[in-house]
Parts: sequence; structure tokens; C-alpha cells
Amino acid sequence: MMENKGWIGNYSYFRARINGNSEAVYDLDNNIRYTYNDLDERANILANYLKEKLGIKKGDRIAFISRNRIEMIDAYYATAKLGAVLIPYNVRLSSVEFEKLLNNETPKILFYEVAFKDLVSQFRSKVNIESYIVLNENDGFDEDIPYSEVINYENKNMVYCSTLELDDIHLIIHTGGTTGLPKGAMISHQSLIFNSFNEICTWGLNYQDSAFIILPLYHTGGWNLLTLPLLHCGGRIIINKQFDPRLTLEVIEKEKTTLLFGAATIFRMISDLPEFEKADLSSLKWVMAGAAPTPINIMERYWNKGLKFILGYGMTEAGPNNLSSTPQFMTDQMIRDKYASVGKPMYMTMVKVVDEKGESVGVNEVGELLWSGPQIFSGYWNHEIETNKTLADGWVYTGDMAKVDEDGYYYIVGRKKNMYISGGENVFPPEVESAIYEIPQVQEVCVFGVPDEKWGEVGKAVISLKKGQSITKEEIIKILRNKLAGYKIPKYIQFIDDIPKNNVGKIVVSKIMELYGECRD
Repeated sequence: MMENKGWIGNYSYFRARINGNSEAVYDLDNNIRYTYNDLDERANILANYLKEKLGIKKGDRIAFISRNRIEMIDAYYATAKLGAVLIPYNVRLSSVEFEKLLNNETPKILFYEVAFKDLVSQFRSKVNIESYIVLNENDGFDEDIPYSEVINYENKNMVYCSTLELDDIHLIIHTGGTTGLPKGAMISHQSLIFNSFNEICTWGLNYQDSAFIILPLYHTGGWNLLTLPLLHCGGRIIINKQFDPRLTLEVIEKEKTTLLFGAATIFRMISDLPEFEKADLSSLKWVMAGAAPTPINIMERYWNKGLKFILGYGMTEAGPNNLSSTPQFMTDQMIRDKYASVGKPMYMTMVKVVDEKGESVGVNEVGELLWSGPQIFSGYWNHEIETNKTLADGWVYTGDMAKVDEDGYYYIVGRKKNMYISGGENVFPPEVESAIYEIPQVQEVCVFGVPDEKWGEVGKAVISLKKGQSITKEEIIKILRNKLAGYKIPKYIQFIDDIPKNNVGKIVVSKIMELYGECRD
């Protein structure tokens, strides 16, 4: 095997060599700005400490329980240099879930933010972790290593792993876990490199671009949608621990960021602010929503400010970047005309829509969405059966139903497993939800199928209303009769205060079905 001489994994060095004095990361919580030279130095220090003091080598796993902090960026670059694997965990998991995941993925080191000290105390006697590093000086347990000791280690020499290959794993990112315990998707160096490459080529990212990272870095959207692509192309990111809609507006105005990515819930929260109308967001090239369908009334708020609001689509197992509109090549009218579309395949992404026999379907015909390319994942950690269900012959089977129009734009129709059959007719919840979202009083909605003696299955809509608004089931059904076929109109409509969502604002259908799945209003 030929040595790679350090080009795989030594990302911070190569970026610093090109524009080392440029600002790379603005840590908003601590009001500290880091250059690319700073990032490379910190990565070398951390890598040397892990290697020399804690014996970390290629393939060893390093875990993180933290919100968005500079130490997570340090760890990304340091583990890349060593050939180690970084596992950022969702901070909202329970101690029981942590115990199961940690015993399955067996990291040697756990970094944790002191805010989660009590959580760590609940599982640390039940897992086999060699060393704990606390990110808040000396506020951890007595035997834990403070990060201040680590980052002040004297060895700053360059580190790299000469035996590292493109298909070696660098990140384990967990799936949403809406159907059970999250599975660890293994993301290789090749996947991370080509995911960034695909974004840079599709969206035209460059060193002048910047973004406020409002998704968590334990989520694929936090890492792969803008953080890594911008750091790879010499751009700038801004991080802080906690999403705040008002702070987001302030940062965009003050820092003149050029890109903004989030989920529909996040964009609703931002645009609900009274300051939104007067906020100067003119620096933004585009605003993109993913993770869940975005109601057109939310998109219109941003369009009315002259912003290019578009949709994209992906999944942890596939990069995640796969389908996206390309705002730089679309007129405002095109964006409005294709508002429901998640765009076209991104650079170097292969996509097909197939029927039950695996044959490609025709234009505007519905089938399962599959994709392939150099950015897809390598399988689930210690889950061979689940891997084989999702990954076959180099194609990722998404479980999502989609169609493509005559212009090559793709539309997500719904989850294959969430589709229900009423009186022999297929019903896809997103179509019904889209019609309900057009009702002004509606804040959020989730539609799913429930058993019915006559029709086999019928729809149920769980709805939360906007503050101070009211509407009856009968009024909703009357409106829907003018928008949908009769079999698509939900038989049951239940009103609740808040729709359950996960940490990135995605509605958790399984949780809603568990709580409100009875055949009643």
C-alpha cells in the first residue's frame, strides 16, 4: 500500500497554507475570532496530546457531548490528522440511551460540556471509557482532564496519519432515531470531502461566503450542510451554543453573513419576530430549508423581503447533500413556480426513482427515491441487517416516495412507511398537510393513517393553531373539500397546543402517533 504522505486528513494544514490569516470561526459565546492558522495549531496540539498522553491511534473513537463550541472544531481536525473517529452525540438523549450507544460504539475518550455533568454521572460507571475531558476548565469530576490542560500542551508539531485511506471512517453521525434508538451512520473521509465538493460546485461557495451555524454539530446538518464546506473552501462560520431567533437576525445584520440553512420551524420562529420586517438581510445570497416540508406562507415572508428562499433535501446516510435548487441560476419567478420542489441532483450525485420491481418510473410518476455517489455513507456501526436494508449495490434506499417533473425538478411525496391506503387509494400525508397549511389559523400539522373498518385506513390530522386563533373541524373539512379528493380528507382532526419535534425542528411522526394515534378527534 502506498503511503498517502499526509494529504488525507491534514485538512487544517492545507487550508492554513492557503489563507492562514483569514478568519475561519467566530465563537460568539466567548467573543473570540479564530484564523485558519489558529485552527491548525489547535488541531496539532490536540492531536499530539491525544496521541502522546492518551495513546489514541488510527481507528480509535472519540466521543463528544456538547453544544456548538470551538472544541468540536478542534476535535474534527485533530481526529482527521490521527485517523481517529469522532462521534458527536445528541445532548438530548437520556442516560439509558447513552449507555446503550457508548457500549455499542466503545469510544476511548469522552469530551463533555460541564452543563451535562449530571448526565455523564448517571452512565459513567456503566460504560468502559478510559479518559474523560471536561470542556469547562476544572468544573468536571476530580479525575477528569480539563481542556485547558489539553490545549496548552507543549507539542505543536504537525501530525498526520500516513496510512489513512479515503474509505476510512472519520465521523459517526446518528440518525434521527424517530423509530427507535439512533443508529450510527459511518461517514468516511471520501464522503466528507465529496460532500463539500458537491456543495462548493453546486452552490458556488467561495472564501467570501459565511454562515451562522444554527443547527447542532451533533447533527449531519450542523457539520455537512455548511460548516465543513465553508471551512474547506476558506469561508467563515459563526457558532454559539444555543439557537436564538432574535440573535440570528442580529448576527446576520452585523456580520453580513451570506448563507442561512435551517428547518421550517426555525424559519417560522425567525419570521414571527416583530423585528423581522425591518431587519436588513440583504447580505444573504439565499435561505434554504430542509429536514421537513416548509409551508408556502413561511417562504413568502422571505420572498417578500427580496430573499431567495429555496428547499433542499438529503439524509444522514447520503452525505447529506443530494437534491437542491440552485438559486444563482433561478429567477425569482422560477423559485416561486417550483416552490414545492426540493430541486435537482447536486454535483456528482446520481438519483433515480423506482417502482416496487426496481424499475425507473416515468415523469411525474411516484416511486421510491434512490441515490448514489462518492458522498454516501459506509453503513451503520454494528448494524449489518439495517445496513443491508438501506445500502445495496452502491445505492441508498431512502424510504421516501418522490416524483420528478418534466423540467428535472424533484418532489418529495412522503415516507414510504407513512403512506396509508384508504379505500384502495394511496394517500401521502405531505400533500394533505400542504393543503391544511394554507389555512391561515394553522400553525403546524401532522397527518397519518389510522385503522378503519370500512375503508381499511383513514387519515387523522393533529393540528396546533396560531396564538389567539380558532377554527373548528367542520370548517377545516369544508375548506379541504375544495382542495383535495374526498378520500384524502382526514376523518379525524385533533387540536393540541404543540406538535412534538426533534432537536432540529423536524416533526416526529412516530411520537405523535404514539400520543395521539387513537381513532378519535
